[in-house]
Amino acid sequence: MEVQFEGIDELISELEKLEVNVKRVKNKALRKAAEVLRDRMKEEVYSHGLVERSGEARESIVMSKVKDDSIYVGTPGGVAAPGFYLYFHEMGYYNVRAKRFIPPRPFASIAMELSRPGILDAYETELKKVMKL
Repeated sequence: MEVQFEGIDELISELEKLEVNVKRVKNKALRKAAEVLRDRMKEEVYSHGLVERSGEARESIVMSKVKDDSIYVGTPGGVAAPGFYLYFHEMGYYNVRAKRFIPPRPFASIAMELSRPGILDAYETELKKVMKL
């Protein structure tokens, strides 16, 4: 049996065809892929113009639990949450006191694009391990 993977959607549809415990396997593969993205985001956070002072930005990048076949990687929500300011660096913001727009210095979107092959490899490795291919 040979399985080829093109993208995440094709991978999930291929999983649903299998008769093994699909939910458990999917969740485990999602967690492995999210770990790859989380680690890449932690590496990239200070690479695009943000200055490291306390290290709070790197430590604030977390991974949620799998819920409804999806997982969240990023900073926890809320103004009181550590690393809330990373949103402003990612999207840019208007500084009221200086009366000017501060341009974005994205890191999360860059990390996502750069880690796509690693995410697919993590999926594939985990699935092959479970399916014993």
